[in-house]
Amino acid sequence: MKLSGSIVALITPFNNNEVDVNAIKKLVDWHITEGTQAIVACGSTGEAALLTQPERKLVLETVVATANKRIPIIAGCGAPSTHETQAMMIEAKEIGCDAALVVTPYYVKPTPEGVWQHFNVLNDIGLPIILYNNPGRAVTGLSIDTVVRLAELPMVVAIKDSCDDLTRVIKMRQRITKNFSFLSGDDPIATAYMAHGGDGVVSVSANVMPRLNQELMNAWAIKDYPKFAELRDKLLQVHESMFVETSPSPVKYAVSKLGFCQAGVRLPMVPVTDAGKKIVDQALTGIVW
Repeated sequence: MKLSGSIVALITPFNNNEVDVNAIKKLVDWHITEGTQAIVACGSTGEAALLTQPERKLVLETVVATANKRIPIIAGCGAPSTHETQAMMIEAKEIGCDAALVVTPYYVKPTPEGVWQHFNVLNDIGLPIILYNNPGRAVTGLSIDTVVRLAELPMVVAIKDSCDDLTRVIKMRQRITKNFSFLSGDDPIATAYMAHGGDGVVSVSANVMPRLNQELMNAWAIKDYPKFAELRDKLLQVHESMFVETSPSPVKYAVSKLGFCQAGVRLPMVPVTDAGKKIVDQALTGIVW
């Protein structure tokens, strides 16, 4: 399973604090029309940690049914315990998701051996696994040695790397010889990640401008470097504005401005402030979707 291009980390829209199924359907159809290459549902941007288990199932079922196999659907999976992550992945597989994005077990701070054993158990489920390195949120990161070892597991097919060390992708590519996808987890440095040998990005800002994000990725793939440079520079301010406050508050506000959904988030998340809204509005001024 080779993943590339712009993969959206989809928001979970709410209506009066309940999952907005109709908004999800509209968003999925829009992303497919605009060229998004795959969708991550129930990830960090989708407020997965703030969803109940029935809500998580509802979101995944809605996304999978709406996509109807037109593009891959990736389920965000992750918990402090292996057995809970296992249950999440089994459910995602039964629903029909194409892969699972699995963050390292957070809070419990497992050793590298514990991390390996965690993924070794998950490997037996038979659903392709995208490793998720995000030490900023999960505390426990994935060293290059650990990634190389995990890549030996048959179902481990990719990594989403949320890390500012751009040499990691070079070093991992040199040691992982199987078909494996290297995905940036940070929009502002995704273009640099591509130049170091990456295959694509799991993008927050693609929620707002999916077509331009995919055009950026495609420009690199076809070696249209002037177009790549133009879009890189044009979109940087937008990328950065999506994180002016804790994500996904800014991006949900931005999507609400497009008319797809309300901007509401779940506590303890709070809506973006007026000052944050001004920064998002300024960044989006002049952007043509």
